Amino acid sequence: MKDKKKYLYLLVFFIIIMYLTLSSIYDKKSFDLVLEGLKNIKPIYIIICTLLIFLYFLFQGIYMKSILKSLNHKISLKSGIFYSLLEFYFSGITPSSTGGQPVQLYYMTKDDIPIRKSYITLMLNTIFFKLVLLVLGLFVLIFSRDYIFDSSRFYIIFFILGFIIDLLMVIFGFLLIFHKNYVKKILKGILKLCNKTKFLSKFTKNYDLDESFNKYQEDLKYFNKNKRIIVLNFIITFIQRLFLFSIIYVIYRALGFNRLSYFELLMIQVTVQIASECVPLPGGTALQENMLHTIFINLFGVAFADMGMFLTRSFAFYLPLLASGIIILIYGFISNKKEMKKEKE
Repeated sequence: MKDKKKYLYLLVFFIIIMYLTLSSIYDKKSFDLVLEGLKNIKPIYIIICTLLIFLYFLFQGIYMKSILKSLNHKISLKSGIFYSLLEFYFSGITPSSTGGQPVQLYYMTKDDIPIRKSYITLMLNTIFFKLVLLVLGLFVLIFSRDYIFDSSRFYIIFFILGFIIDLLMVIFGFLLIFHKNYVKKILKGILKLCNKTKFLSKFTKNYDLDESFNKYQEDLKYFNKNKRIIVLNFIITFIQRLFLFSIIYVIYRALGFNRLSYFELLMIQVTVQIASECVPLPGGTALQENMLHTIFINLFGVAFADMGMFLTRSFAFYLPLLASGIIILIYGFISNKKEMKKEKE
């Protein structure tokens, strides 16, 4: 009950931030223009954006299934997709995206996935996510620095800070996977937390940490011998991120523009994403909207900047967040109903 209240408060906090952000950008006139413009968007572009979001969650589900399979624990693709929905939703409503992985770990433990396997899967996922951003960020600095930051030199400060934070997180992530002392302390902390949780304690109360740690080291040895698995899943993550980052190009074409290439628009989305990494707000809200709006004024002109920003953020963040929240709610309702039925029996 306490956890539900906490996440409800976080959701309310997120809605307030979102409202303040949008109201600072839109007035009634510009909002009316957005609604009017939406009527002229061809349905095919809406379908493509929806498909890109679906593929984003599908590929993360494939990643979860693939990594766990390589660790000798099979899950269904449906479960992998559900874990990806959890990560997106709870990262989206918590400051600095800190809520996603703890909730994933909770549900993975609930589904009888050993803590050490969940830990490796989630840590590698974080490292891959950040590595993709760093690789694409280097392309921004090499090929697109001038025309992106011309719209506001102030944004390059956020970009550099975000880039440094992602780099440090990748280094820290490798330490948390491969440094034995850190790993044992973290596993001990996770186990202690699980034992304090009434529901999870029945899965972890007899958990042998030393035995688990020895098996953890065996899992890492497997990865060291099968680097192809690591490379393959990095490529899966890379493609997954491209699906999300491609939405900006679809919106650009939906509004009738074709002057900029796919690569140029991809670099803009990457810039905004990296810059938002240093802002401790849910989903980088406020900075992402304002950066996109400023850049879109240069791309679309003032008349279309509102619509471009609104549509891009809606399809890349707000609508997937809403959809994942609804699916998680339905899943929770069905699960609770099944558990109550078992208790009665």
